[in-house]
Amino acid sequence: MKAYNDEWIYNRELVRQAERWHKRGLLTDMQIGTVQQNYPLGFRQTNGILEVGLFLFTTLAILGTFLLTTTLVSGLLDERTSFGTVSVVFSLGLGVLGQQVINRRLLYRNGVDNAIAVLAAGFLVLGLLMFLPENLRLSTYCLAALPILLLALWYYGDTILAFLSLATFYTFMFNGMLAFSWGKDALPFVMMTVSGGLYGLSRSRWLVGGPGDTLTKAQTYYADPINLMESLSLVVLIASGNYFVVRELNGLLLESTPDRPRFAEAPEIGLPALFWLLTFLIPGACFGYGLRTRNRILLSMGALGLVAAVATLHEYAAIVSLNTALTLGGLALIGIAVGCIRYLQSRPADQTRGRFSDTPDDDSPAGILGHADTIAAIQAATQAQPAQRESLRFGEGNFGGGGSEGRY
Repeated sequence: MKAYNDEWIYNRELVRQAERWHKRGLLTDMQIGTVQQNYPLGFRQTNGILEVGLFLFTTLAILGTFLLTTTLVSGLLDERTSFGTVSVVFSLGLGVLGQQVINRRLLYRNGVDNAIAVLAAGFLVLGLLMFLPENLRLSTYCLAALPILLLALWYYGDTILAFLSLATFYTFMFNGMLAFSWGKDALPFVMMTVSGGLYGLSRSRWLVGGPGDTLTKAQTYYADPINLMESLSLVVLIASGNYFVVRELNGLLLESTPDRPRFAEAPEIGLPALFWLLTFLIPGACFGYGLRTRNRILLSMGALGLVAAVATLHEYAAIVSLNTALTLGGLALIGIAVGCIRYLQSRPADQTRGRFSDTPDDDSPAGILGHADTIAAIQAATQAQPAQRESLRFGEGNFGGGGSEGRY
């Protein structure tokens, strides 16, 4: 029921991990060959540069065709209705064409199918919005577009569609809160709560998980959208509690007056001490928890959030010059890196599972423990003995060459 064969995507993940172990000498050439044979990859694989080029070329070709079509039929109906009708019909035709291309050419995220998936969903959203009344709130349009984007995301599992879905959802929340008189004051807290919920959902086994540590086909099919959801929700969570973001955004939302132009300095916000605390507390908690639970995304977002917190402090309370601040910041980052390495090296051997080490993943023995499904699949593939063919018979052979003759 999905655009791609999830069995092949699941096989690709198993083969990739097996190839990493083969490079480390944990699997023999015969074993890796058996794994590749038993877990085939039916779709075509290309490099990243070619995928970007094909995506841009396909996008330009489809947009050119669409603009030509709308120009030809624009005189048949009124402008808004004709544009919406053509968009919906064009989207449905593009979706059918894309599925044919994916099935016949065996494509999987090689640029052409990505462009078709994104534009098919985009034209469908655009067409349906044309049938809605004009002058509605932006949040209403976002609410109408969100189910279509989520359905397309479920079908294709595309990363760009995941980004568009998240952007639409956050726009709906942001614009919808401004419809209330108290919405602007509660907006940072609502965005932090929503982002925390999305992050928890991305980490939950309930979303696409299976029992225990079992790797499911849904996890491999939606791996990139889930990682994007995890990262983007952390970015919005940290930004929603940052003092600079809250204050400057609050200033932009205020109506301009003769006494205060729109581009004047943003006024002080309510609860400034709380937001100063959240500016450092949220990224610090992300960094510490990411270090403890071996979560690279938490660690990265927390580190960036701490850098933004220091920059915010320098923006409003510049104690030293910018050059001095950058130098001190660099020294502090080096000190933190050294401290983290020493902390990780000091962990006892029985506590290394689920934590970072100071060695790369491919060289870390603890990394094998998180791939129980891959180990089981490799064992099943390499230990299976081929059935003996009925036509195989011994006898009636001749020795020859080197002076040896006879029968066996």
